[in-house]
Amino acid sequence: MRVRVTKPTRTYWNYTVIDVAADEEHDGEFARHLHDSGVHVDVLEHDPTPEPAPAPGPDDEQPPAEQDDEDPPLDGTIANLVAWVGDDPARAQAALVAEQAKDNPRDTAVKALTKIANTATE
Repeated sequence: MRVRVTKPTRTYWNYTVIDVAADEEHDGEFARHLHDSGVHVDVLEHDPTPEPAPAPGPDDEQPPAEQDDEDPPLDGTIANLVAWVGDDPARAQAALVAEQAKDNPRDTAVKALTKIANTATE
């Protein structure tokens, strides 16, 4: 930003009181300070408008995706697994198959998932 002061003024900037005369031109941070603090100025040049960030392309690195809502959270607690399943028998069946495929399936999880999965046949 670049401004021209139209009336003499006194302002506080960087822990200092500064007298500014009429017709003085200033640019950068001090010009923005004068403009924003209500000093009588004519704006000679505005700050450039920042260019919008380009949309990511196929080769740009993407942030890691959050946990896919379609995969059961098998590494969490049984409570989290049952909460993910809810009362959906299809999810319970998918989680049950995944839990039983583990080296050490959790008995409590298998029982809870079997109960929910069997509600589809009732």
